[in-house]
Amino acid sequence: MSNKHVFTNSSSIEHCDYFPEKNMLEIKFTSGATYHYPDCHVSHYEALKAAASPGTHFHKSIRTVLKGTKVS
Repeated sequence: MSNKHVFTNSSSIEHCDYFPEKNMLEIKFTSGATYHYPDCHVSHYEALKAAASPGTHFHKSIRTVLKGTKVS
């Protein structure tokens, strides 16, 4: 079961899902690309949801820490 969050305050991220059984974060960007970030702690998901600027938070705190794989 995932935990989906739709962003209304981001021009770069459409939504993200967190899959706790897999410790995986999925991010769909407004460009249409979707990436999976395995071995992701739930704290990354919670911080992304709470960020004033999700795109900036992603670039500073997720992209630099977790290895993502493009899935679409």
